[in-house]
Amino acid sequence: MTRVRAALPLALAGGLALAACSAKGASTASSSTSTLPPLPKNVVALVSLAGSGADVGSGNEVVPITLPSGAGTGPSATGGSGSQAVGGKIRVGTYPDAIAISPDGKTAYVADYSSNSVVPVNLRTDRAGAPIPAGLGPADIAISPDGKTAYVTDDGSSTTLGHTVTPIDLATGRAEKAIVVGPGPQGIAISPDGRTAWVADAGAIVAGQRGPAGHTVTPIDLATGRAEKAIDVGNGPTGIAISPDGSTVFVTNLDSESVTPISTATRTALPAIGVPGGPVAVVVEGGHAWVVDTPSSTHQGNNVVAISLTGLRESPPTPVGKGAQDIAFTPDGKTAWVTCLTAGTIVPIDAATRRAGVAISVAGGPFAIAITQIGS
Repeated sequence: MTRVRAALPLALAGGLALAACSAKGASTASSSTSTLPPLPKNVVALVSLAGSGADVGSGNEVVPITLPSGAGTGPSATGGSGSQAVGGKIRVGTYPDAIAISPDGKTAYVADYSSNSVVPVNLRTDRAGAPIPAGLGPADIAISPDGKTAYVTDDGSSTTLGHTVTPIDLATGRAEKAIVVGPGPQGIAISPDGRTAWVADAGAIVAGQRGPAGHTVTPIDLATGRAEKAIDVGNGPTGIAISPDGSTVFVTNLDSESVTPISTATRTALPAIGVPGGPVAVVVEGGHAWVVDTPSSTHQGNNVVAISLTGLRESPPTPVGKGAQDIAFTPDGKTAWVTCLTAGTIVPIDAATRRAGVAISVAGGPFAIAITQIGS
């Protein structure tokens, strides 16, 4: 649902030439050559800027951030070694609220809520491509495992409640026939086998929209493009994620202060798991579902809770910054990064210790986040 760069590039262009030279006193008739090892890949977070303060919703940029190595690790969780490189801002559409990265890691696709579009960003050049028209109010985006199709939830506008998912052919950059789902679709996730998309039908949770809060998750058969029978969950479902084996879907119920696991085999909801706040985002990594909580009527929120995939029990919350919004993991699965809209930061969490590390300041209202590796 869901970024400063000037000092260091995300990717190194060209090669590194070595001049052969002779040691003093050695014969020039013989020489030796050496080959440098491949340069390490940078771990890069692409963070959307939604605007801050009274201007939330007016942002129209994303920013790549080369993350510090070892961030959030160690007993003190002080940020590890290395330093971050915050890149230059990349212009996209208005209110970029979700980001998905292609399976090959070359392109990020940014869903822009107020521009009704998806903007591709070349992660090697940091250049945005032409906007792709989508449905009304793109709220989230997921890409099929084969990298051919992006699926975008159409939440609607501040006055109109959406009820569709728009597939986009990424080869042609064209939207295909929309798929009707429940009201106010927010989060979307695709099963590892690429057969099913799972959509959180949040209902009227955006100010100005008319209607009740939603309480269902709709599976979509991607082979036929048809929605299947909706599954009842908690109120205001927003974020959604799937376990690596595809057996369980986790959905965050914003208005119920809970997370509902869904068995994909039986298409039934399991007992909800209470969390300390209004959960908005979830990601599955390392045997846990990691949930971002915002403030609720009974909890202060702004924390992350890890739910075990086996015991379905939550851990004590890890506090982060104000306005916690989205979460993504580094490719090695060791560190989660959380965007904090109000605080203007992204915060690392050590997955092993569940302790927060040193935050990185990101001006402009950090909202959505996606992480990949870039380099040789």
